[in-house]
Amino acid sequence: MPAPLTFGGNESFAAPPEQVVAALTDLERLPRIIPDLVSSEKVDDRTLNCVVRPGFSFLRGTLRMTITIVELKPPESASMKVSAAGIGAQIEVVSALDVAATDFGSALAWSASVTELKGLVATISRPLISAAADQVIRNAWRQLHAELDAK
Repeated sequence: MPAPLTFGGNESFAAPPEQVVAALTDLERLPRIIPDLVSSEKVDDRTLNCVVRPGFSFLRGTLRMTITIVELKPPESASMKVSAAGIGAQIEVVSALDVAATDFGSALAWSASVTELKGLVATISRPLISAAADQVIRNAWRQLHAELDAK
C-alpha cells in the first residue's frame, strides 16, 4: 500500500487566535470557506454535512461530505475528520490545527492526512490527486483570509 497522502503548512492572520479557531470550527461559519460548496446542514455542534461539486476531470458529480470536529481546545487547537463519498470515490481525511498568538495576530500550523482512498479515485495518480488537493486547500485559505482580514 502506498504511503498516505499528507499535506501541511503555515498561515498567518491579522486576527487573534480566538477568531481564527472560531472561523474554522464554528459550523455555522465554516461553509463560507468550503470550496465548491453546493449545500450544507449543521447536524450538531460537532458535525456538518455538506455536498460539494469539485471541478476536477477525474472526479465529476457531487461528493457528500461529513465534517466532524474530533477535538476542540480553543483558542489553541482543533482536530477534524472529513469523510467524503460519491460515485467512484470514498475519501477520509484527518486534520489538525494549532494556533498561536503573534505580535501581529495569529500563526496557524496545520496538517492533513488522507487515511482512506477507495473506489475509482484510488486508481488516480498521486501527483494528480495532490495537485487537485493543493488547489482546494489554497482556495479555502484564500476564503478564510478574505473573511478574517475584512474585519
